[in-house]
Amino acid sequence: MTTTPASPPATPPATPPATTDRAKSLASALTRYRVMAWTTGVLLVLLTAHVVMQIVQHGGLSGGWGPVFEEKGIDVVVPGLGHGVPIAHGWMYLIYVVVTIDLWLRTRLPAFKTALVVLAGTIPFMSFVAERWVTHRVRPMIEAARAAG
Repeated sequence: MTTTPASPPATPPATPPATTDRAKSLASALTRYRVMAWTTGVLLVLLTAHVVMQIVQHGGLSGGWGPVFEEKGIDVVVPGLGHGVPIAHGWMYLIYVVVTIDLWLRTRLPAFKTALVVLAGTIPFMSFVAERWVTHRVRPMIEAARAAG
């Protein structure tokens, strides 16, 4: 009895790695950006609430700016946040800038609008608006990269 050599196992057609890698790269960069935009935005809203509470606790601005920032601010509501929120927002904003630049390098969105997206992390609630704008522009790029593969 003779046996025939086994044929090699069938392999599925491979997608071009560059296109697949580009889609994954864009998707992961967008996810990083969205997480940092929301994190920065939430921390900025907390920081704004902290500063407003300090002004209110001081009795308004009639006494000048000097002693306003000596007030407890948000520490009255949640002890420890008065020092943690400004520091956390500062560090998260730096990461937000780096992640935004990374996304820009991958997508080549307009440079001026990307600069506005970076600045959105300094205006309360604007990082949420910028996140939606960026997401609506990058998702079609991801889909096009997937379709090309």
